[in-house]
Amino acid sequence: MSEQNKTWCPNIEFNETDEELILKAELPGVKIEDLMINAKVSSVSISGICDPDKSTDEKEVIPSQFHYGEIKCNTSLPVAIQPEKATAELIDGVLTITMPKLGVASAVKF
Repeated sequence: MSEQNKTWCPNIEFNETDEELILKAELPGVKIEDLMINAKVSSVSISGICDPDKSTDEKEVIPSQFHYGEIKCNTSLPVAIQPEKATAELIDGVLTITMPKLGVASAVKF
């Protein structure tokens, strides 16, 4: 099977504050517009595509330890979140999804 045809899930980690759950995923070489993130109260799914960026005269490197192909990852969350308030950003190959916890009141600013 070619590396481009494999389905893979990125390495992820969770961090937590009193108000938010933060998921970080390693996605080097992936563009934010190539990702779809679906947050639910108790889970988050990340899907998309990672295509190799090769110049026209490069041949395939064998064996490659890079991940290419379809990204598909669904993970249960350790705490319930407010999915409609989740935000995501991709900086330097690290996807950060910030999710406010369910039942935590946000500070109201006047």
